[in-house]
Amino acid sequence: MDKTLEERVDAYIDMVWDQVLADIAELVGCPSVADTSLAEPAAPFGPDVRRALDCALGIARRLGYDTADDEGYLGWGDIAGERPEQVATIAHVDVVPAGPGWSTDPFAMERREGWLLGRGVIDDKGPAVLSLYAGAFFLHEGITPRYSFRALLGCDEEAGMSDVKHYLAGHEGPAFLFTPDASFPVCNAEKGCFGGSFVSGPITDGVIRSWSGAEATNAVPSESVLVVGVDASALPAPRMNADRLTIESAAPGEARILARGIGGHASLPEGTLNAIGLIVSYLGEIRELLAPAERDYLALLELVHADTAGEAVGIACSSTAFGALTLNAGTIAVRPDGRIEQTIDVRFPDATTTGAMEATLTQLASRFGASFVLGRSKDPFSVDAGHPAVQALLDVYREVTGREAEPFSMGGGTYARNFARAVSFGPEDEELEAMRIGLSEDEELQLPAWAGSMHGPNEAASEEALKEALKIYILALVRLMGLEL
Repeated sequence: MDKTLEERVDAYIDMVWDQVLADIAELVGCPSVADTSLAEPAAPFGPDVRRALDCALGIARRLGYDTADDEGYLGWGDIAGERPEQVATIAHVDVVPAGPGWSTDPFAMERREGWLLGRGVIDDKGPAVLSLYAGAFFLHEGITPRYSFRALLGCDEEAGMSDVKHYLAGHEGPAFLFTPDASFPVCNAEKGCFGGSFVSGPITDGVIRSWSGAEATNAVPSESVLVVGVDASALPAPRMNADRLTIESAAPGEARILARGIGGHASLPEGTLNAIGLIVSYLGEIRELLAPAERDYLALLELVHADTAGEAVGIACSSTAFGALTLNAGTIAVRPDGRIEQTIDVRFPDATTTGAMEATLTQLASRFGASFVLGRSKDPFSVDAGHPAVQALLDVYREVTGREAEPFSMGGGTYARNFARAVSFGPEDEELEAMRIGLSEDEELQLPAWAGSMHGPNEAASEEALKEALKIYILALVRLMGLEL
């Protein structure tokens, strides 16, 4: 690595870091949950997302970018290069709903003991700000890059990526792109995404009045609330998970059952505890109090919540390239027609297909008088690990961290899958963070007790990790500009 360049990068980061944190805080302060029902001209995902986009574009303009947006679907900042072809980044300013369980204001970033707390600090507002400052290094140094640089800012990553589809319908894709919306070192393969819902049969004389889980299908619910038409005094104490369940009176003849789990991202179920599943387990203890149709549906839910690998529902599989399938049951509700609807979010390898899973789950649902309704689906995606740009990113990561590392696949779906030549590239790095605080290789990184993961309550990002990611991104962009793309 060019030591002179590294020293200039370090000096630049030290100079701008306080402003980086201030900009992240400003962006986190926009409660930008996409809501198309609130769509306005130039704000297809609602005014809050538009405000977040304007905030990010304002940061870009202050740094010296030329900015524009695609009718509010997506915005960007440009730095002109010697050639018109683009090297690009893409991050998103929309977030999943805050959800319950926060000990801080989710939309007021807090800096605590080397961590940042707030919705979006790691997914993906913090990384969005990093991408802008990474490109701005060229402007600060007075460097005209070989390729034009475009920092794309999306507005609908969490709800469907319609923003990128709109953009690509009218704009040429970049020569190469990375998204700072995953883990280091480099993710060059993403599992397919498959969603749907199990809908119960008609329920008459049921006791289940309402039921809630996560606010987004791609989140593991940290809290679930069930209201039943049974007096609280008639409900037995839980035999299992008693420390995570609370039973209280909701009204005369009605009880509220509150479950507290451990939330997280749907694609990363390890270490989480689904709060809906906790209530399903309790309902199994009071099965005799349910109506026949409710008992039938409960039997189905017991299979859905039995594991996160899809074994109990018959869709478990894995492949060498993509790893194992994961299943998350994120949202649940009693519909106006009285039927209960449980959604699932599946991340699948190239060992199965949407059609095969739909057939299996449809047949399963029918056994319990229920139906399976297919939602969204996206096929697995990959870029050759030997591509020079992929290797360049990997080399920079190795040089900065001193770690040997190889590309990997993941279950999370990022913007990368929408572009011909794209990967996801940090900024999360649990192994490096564990090493930084002195853990051995066989010890797992534990977040502070007051911190949480992306999509869960108390979302947190290591300040040191973000700072190192900015260095990696700057050096990676410099390296990419030297390639023949």
